[in-house]
Amino acid sequence: MPLLIIIGFCLWVWAELAALIAIGGELGVLLTIAGIFVTAMVGIWLLRNQGRAIMSSLQAQLARGEAPVASLAAGTSIMAGAVLMLIPGYLTDAIGLVMFLPVIRTLIGASLLKWLTRRGGLMMRGGMPFGTARSDFRWTGDNPMRGNTNQPEEEDVIEGDFEERQPDGKKLDRH
Repeated sequence: MPLLIIIGFCLWVWAELAALIAIGGELGVLLTIAGIFVTAMVGIWLLRNQGRAIMSSLQAQLARGEAPVASLAAGTSIMAGAVLMLIPGYLTDAIGLVMFLPVIRTLIGASLLKWLTRRGGLMMRGGMPFGTARSDFRWTGDNPMRGNTNQPEEEDVIEGDFEERQPDGKKLDRH
């Protein structure tokens, strides 16, 4: 497997250099280098604008109590596309731009999330906003609300004292 990764990396570098040489031969060196910087700036701009839209969609879905699977998939694709656009090279920029297209980003993002969950790379720590008592939440891929099933269920127990007080007639609100 490591040999395949090395061969793939070498082929990718070769293809990027071939594209840079071909574009540089047509446009010139300065325009080619300027194009790399412009595509990086476009990637950052797209990440900001599309990221805001995805975040508002994600917050709306969480507020309605829905699982934001599509928003997570789109957000994952947007992040990966932005990273690809920041890497110098026209092939990675083209792939990054494709990952920003609405239908494609959901499909690619879902594939990326599935790959991450299979590898065990998607882990959230801390309390969940929709009320789970566990501090570890592991998305196993089938049901994001299920969590890590290896942990025993905890009961919700609230301990404390209370005392009942009668309202004081002298301190009534005057409206």
